[in-house]
Amino acid sequence: MPVPGVSEVRQTRVLARDRAYESLRTAILDGTIQPGERLEDAELQAWLGMSKTPIRQALHALTVEGFVETAAQSYTRVVAPRVEDAVLHLQTIGVFVLGVLDLTLDGLSDAHRDALVADVDRLIAGLEAADLEASIAASRQYYGRLMALCRNRVLLRLGERTLAARAYYVGVAYRALGIDWQEAAQSYAALRSALASGDSRGVHAAEREIFRIDAPQTAAGEGRD
Repeated sequence: MPVPGVSEVRQTRVLARDRAYESLRTAILDGTIQPGERLEDAELQAWLGMSKTPIRQALHALTVEGFVETAAQSYTRVVAPRVEDAVLHLQTIGVFVLGVLDLTLDGLSDAHRDALVADVDRLIAGLEAADLEASIAASRQYYGRLMALCRNRVLLRLGERTLAARAYYVGVAYRALGIDWQEAAQSYAALRSALASGDSRGVHAAEREIFRIDAPQTAAGEGRD
């Protein structure tokens, strides 16, 4: 018979590369490590208290996800998102969200719909107060709940690997651009009204406006490095 507790021990064991990855990713997302900041091996080893190998493995994973960029024999640094690409990244997230809505919205229970409406209420309050951090936190709560309600786990795994970097790019760029708080609050108010009334078309229309899906696209090749 299996030894009691063995499976739990295996599940809770975390590899050094995974610890390095989580620490670096969290530091990038919360601003501890700034956009464009160089990531030096010696400094990371001292900070994380581990050898170079797991750190380089973590940096490779972050590079694949889009948080880090590397030039051979030159530098490894946190990506500095381009302000002019903010809408493109926003649209990318929006297309994913619309797909989740297609698979989720019509099957919501009243309790889940009410919880989403409450999340949007908190988001609107943050926008009306022009509080960026509160707005971001409320946005994560709402969209995180929406994702959790989607039953397509393949889609969600894809989102987990790609959307965090897109959201990071948008957040950094919007801090530089500034936000039209009134316009954003009005867009989410439209979303709140449609969500509360069970108007699926209205929800989709509001999300398309929020994520600027119908905004002009950048011409092919324009804005590339």
